[in-house]
Amino acid sequence: MKYDFELDLDVENNSHTQLIRRIPTGSSVLELGCATGYMSRYLRDKLKCNVVGVELDPEAAKQAEASCDRVILANVEEDSWIEELGSRQFDVITCADIIEHLRDPDAFLAKIKKLIKPSGFLLVSLPNGAHASLRLELLEGRFTYEDTGLLDRTHLHLFTHQSLRTLFTQAGYKVAELSYTFHDMSDDVIAERLKRVGLEASAQAIAYFHTPEASAYQFIITAHPCEDVDAAIVPELTDKPMKDSLEVYKNLLAELHETREVSGTRAKIIEARDLQLNALQNQFDRLRSEKESLLVRLSNLNDGLNDTNQRLNKATETNVHLTNQIAAKNTVERELRSNLAAHSHALLGIQNSLSWRVYRKLSLPARAVRRALPFLSYLLRNPGQAPSWAKKAWRLWRAGGMSALKYHLSRNGEHAASPINRNYATWIEQVETLKDASPDVVSEFLTASTRLPLISIVMPVYNVQESWLRKAIESVLEQSYPHWELCIVDDASTAVHVRPVLNEYLEIDQRVKVAFRDVNGHISVASNTGVSLASGQYIGFMDHDDLLTKNALYYVAHEIIAHPDARLIYSDEDKIDSNGVRFAHYFKPDFNPDLMLSHNMICHFGVYEKKIIEEVDGFREGFEGAQDYDLALRVIARISTEQIRHIPKILYHWRSIPESTASGGDAKPYALTAAIKAVGDYLSTKGLKAEVSESPFIDGMLRVKYQLPEDPPLVSLIIPTRNGLELLRQCISSIKDRTTYPNYEIIIVDNGSDDRETLEYMSDLEQAGSATVLRYQKPFNYAAINNFAVEKVSGELLGFLNNDIEVINDDWLSEMVSHAVREDVGAVGARLWYPDDSLQHGGVVLGLGGVAGHAMKYLPKTAKGYNARAVLVQNYSAITAACLVVRKDIFNKVGGFDEENLAVAFNDVDLCLRIRESGFRNLWTPFADLYHHESASRGAEDTMEKQARFKNEIDYMINRWGKVLKHDPAYNPNLTANREDFSLRW
Repeated sequence: MKYDFELDLDVENNSHTQLIRRIPTGSSVLELGCATGYMSRYLRDKLKCNVVGVELDPEAAKQAEASCDRVILANVEEDSWIEELGSRQFDVITCADIIEHLRDPDAFLAKIKKLIKPSGFLLVSLPNGAHASLRLELLEGRFTYEDTGLLDRTHLHLFTHQSLRTLFTQAGYKVAELSYTFHDMSDDVIAERLKRVGLEASAQAIAYFHTPEASAYQFIITAHPCEDVDAAIVPELTDKPMKDSLEVYKNLLAELHETREVSGTRAKIIEARDLQLNALQNQFDRLRSEKESLLVRLSNLNDGLNDTNQRLNKATETNVHLTNQIAAKNTVERELRSNLAAHSHALLGIQNSLSWRVYRKLSLPARAVRRALPFLSYLLRNPGQAPSWAKKAWRLWRAGGMSALKYHLSRNGEHAASPINRNYATWIEQVETLKDASPDVVSEFLTASTRLPLISIVMPVYNVQESWLRKAIESVLEQSYPHWELCIVDDASTAVHVRPVLNEYLEIDQRVKVAFRDVNGHISVASNTGVSLASGQYIGFMDHDDLLTKNALYYVAHEIIAHPDARLIYSDEDKIDSNGVRFAHYFKPDFNPDLMLSHNMICHFGVYEKKIIEEVDGFREGFEGAQDYDLALRVIARISTEQIRHIPKILYHWRSIPESTASGGDAKPYALTAAIKAVGDYLSTKGLKAEVSESPFIDGMLRVKYQLPEDPPLVSLIIPTRNGLELLRQCISSIKDRTTYPNYEIIIVDNGSDDRETLEYMSDLEQAGSATVLRYQKPFNYAAINNFAVEKVSGELLGFLNNDIEVINDDWLSEMVSHAVREDVGAVGARLWYPDDSLQHGGVVLGLGGVAGHAMKYLPKTAKGYNARAVLVQNYSAITAACLVVRKDIFNKVGGFDEENLAVAFNDVDLCLRIRESGFRNLWTPFADLYHHESASRGAEDTMEKQARFKNEIDYMINRWGKVLKHDPAYNPNLTANREDFSLRW
């Protein structure tokens, strides 16, 4: 129904609010045009008024009967309803937006005077016919009537401030008060519309459209019948009357009085909470006594889980529609994790006991010897490395003590013997070898392709060990793809064996080119010399001691032919030690812009279109150690992401020796300085203000900290809840106590809480101005609850938080906002931890478990994750909405959460995929740390109804996003889709 509204008296700039504010309590009110009684209801129920309504629409009048003491069905311009009232008079007569609809407003106002008591008055609201928007329309030569608004098609009259004076004076009324609601247009809009009609948008012209006569949207008139009226004494319009409204101040004083009364009860609340804490302590004691039985159950459940995992792994590969079984497995897993966390706390108690500390000290020498054995064995096999390792051990000891030394030993001395690398060796034999292109496949490709590209390999050389140099060159000569040239540049080596070896290969293969530099220019200059030697359309770069796989150039050529617009191609890589053992595989994501700014993800094997290298003037001197990183960034700045291609195969083995960057970030400290400068230059090129520094989480990698806007935008933090007082209190307190970002509001969405203490707590927050509480009384639907809240909030940015979130670091919100305001970034996610300090959310990977799963879940807090991805800012296809920040305009552009198909699960994944589909990048940052007490508020999917709903949500995601789920650009097809640990796919 057109004239049916929900009153919101918190909004002062509203005509209904202004009319009600002027009606005294207990008045007799005649409401002309009462519609459905939305205003009558408040007058009768809240102000205890006696209300008689007159309404023309039969359906509206019938609804109004429930809100009025009497309703007369009549046309107010006729006289029948006046006759029905007889001699009755009223304290107040209201005409809310009806006079503009009448044929003869003058006659109407004249005849209702007799219905007003001598001490009574008339209240009228009607639109301003001279509003700035209408003036601009007239300048543009149009006057467009619409279904609603100032130019409602049913408006028969338009009134200005001047014509109002005439109307009320001629009808025999003295105007006691003339106020208005306002809608002030922005300077930019006014200026644009003036320019549209060829007028100058001067300051004086713009000011004309900000006068009270132009800003007034609806006039509010208080008038008394009077026989002798002078139009000249009608009040003038003042500037923004709402700001000086006496009623507003009265309401504020009343609210202050209520706040003082509430504060007196807080001592009692604290006493009640103490009792609750004592009860929880007793409960904890009982749970501790059940520890032994839970351990037995945990062992049995683990056995069952192993069996389930095996069945689910096989089922996932054969039938995607069995994903509901995977969901069941995840439910069991979450239960096990919960039990495991409880036992971890018990184990911590044992480890803190005196007996355990005594045992640890007594066993320390034996453990130290056992840990050092693999490393000592390595030094015995390679005695020449002992001096170098001794110096490094001394630096590590001074920098971080024994813990740093142990960590470095675990990464280097033990890599060849570790179970992980034995596992990688098996994977190479059983998976990689079988998937590699056979000679027949390569031959068929060479025969079928008519335009095979020439690929140049540039290899700078300087004093490299002879055996490694030969192996590097041989790996090129053995390529299955024949259309290559090897451009070697000797950078004035002093080692006597280098020149003879290079001359030897010049004779062996005519595709080998060699340049001998007279003066050492370092690697950037030498590489540029190699580029000048190259005649290929594409150039790959290779270090003098590294290896290409046999089919490396075949895969590059295949990619070039499949994607002729490619200008930068890169592959996966691993490392190889002096014994030929491969380790430390890096299966990379597709091009990931923010990960690229954290470290050089292109690295090896990188192949560039020669033309783009020449466009950026090749390598730059002064960036040695990160010269390839700098080149890649300058190239990326000039091309589109579609022109960057990723080959998800290991094509390059990076030699790891103590002096090389491959052995660790501290091998070449100047490389870090060069990398920081390269990223800083890239950001400057893009016009981005940010600070680049070494990551505090891992040596040798970077953090880019973007500047916040000078006027930080308002963030509306939306927190759905139902009861759960302690979780909610913990969440709110941590936000208030540990958030340095200056401009945010807390919005609690109460989904039918019935716990008295929770309700009192939310009331206290509202009274103190710490939070706004919205009431959502429908059944739980996470998507709908948040969509409902978004419609109510005013923040430019939206922050979605679960009520079981707890803030850890003070600048969490500043970090997330600094990314969310970037024009190409969509949703921003945080690093979330379980209470036991294991990782809960490190980004969302598509396809894990059938639909999506959390990256590196359960990773210990001290670990860095797969290739440090748990500590680097990067782009993910999706992130969890347990803590998510996104611009409101983006959220609305993609349609918000899908409340129809994804009420509970996967709505955040679906939202992120639609954001990505709209051209934005989603981002995860480890520099926003929070705890997530997952499922503490909602619980597990442990009923038939919940499991059925969950299965429907899985089916919807597969039907809607099936193709997308099969290939996550933030992941790699060589990594498993069955677990969340970035382990290998078998």
